[in-house]
Amino acid sequence: MQYVQLRAVHAVALHGGFSAAAEALGVTQPAISDQVRKLEQEYGCVLFHRRGRLVEPTELGRRLLTVLQPMFDAHKQAERLLTQAENIEYGSLSIVADAPDLAVGLIASFRALHPNVQVTLSIANADTCLERIANATVDLAVTAAPSVDSRLHAQILRRDRLMALVQKRSPLGEKKKISLGVLAASGLIFREARSVTQRLLETELQQHQILCEPALVVDGREAMVEAVAAGLGVGVIAASEYGGRRGVRAIPVSDCHAKMTVSLVSLKQQANTRLVSEIFKIAALDSAG
Repeated sequence: MQYVQLRAVHAVALHGGFSAAAEALGVTQPAISDQVRKLEQEYGCVLFHRRGRLVEPTELGRRLLTVLQPMFDAHKQAERLLTQAENIEYGSLSIVADAPDLAVGLIASFRALHPNVQVTLSIANADTCLERIANATVDLAVTAAPSVDSRLHAQILRRDRLMALVQKRSPLGEKKKISLGVLAASGLIFREARSVTQRLLETELQQHQILCEPALVVDGREAMVEAVAAGLGVGVIAASEYGGRRGVRAIPVSDCHAKMTVSLVSLKQQANTRLVSEIFKIAALDSAG
């Protein structure tokens, strides 16, 4: 018993004849007749009464049709589901980000085009973002972590210069630019070791041969902004990360050339799937705009 034989029986019963069944399935009438005949011969039974052009199921044929109908209904449902997925009418995406503003913007653009796709967003540091992509626990990451793994597909979303954060009422708050040397002498607040911003800052300090002990080490950009506002020192942050806070000012660093690169990242094997590739297309259009 083969699927094509069962399909032929179902089509003949549904359309009331061999010719109509052949037309519905896009095959020849002899092919349909052959499939039904082989099934009848295999099991030594008669599934249809043939009276000229009139074809009616036998009692066994009607009972078989009752068994087959749910299978072909499920086939139609499966085809409908896959068609919806192909047209991005259905599905889900999971995204992790260390740059929430970019991730939220991408999701908004995507949902405007595909409102029925469920999207989940979680926030983590850069290293965790890459770990979750590498482990395939999420579909996409929006992260400043360097995407050097050969298994990854990445698209740059933004490049940001680093800015100094100072307390407004301090003497540094009146300056238009600040050098790394002045920042180091003013009590630099360091971020956690896994922070991409911190790594970029330390690289710049080394290149300028500036030795600097942190005035304070904090976990997260929000903690650093609050520490600067409280007068505990000065900090460094990527320009787009600073959303503003009363009592704190962001000022360009005159001799800092490092830039934070934020990318959209997925595993290469997932980059060509419908939903993931659509996000990459939207990201490219947003970047171009």
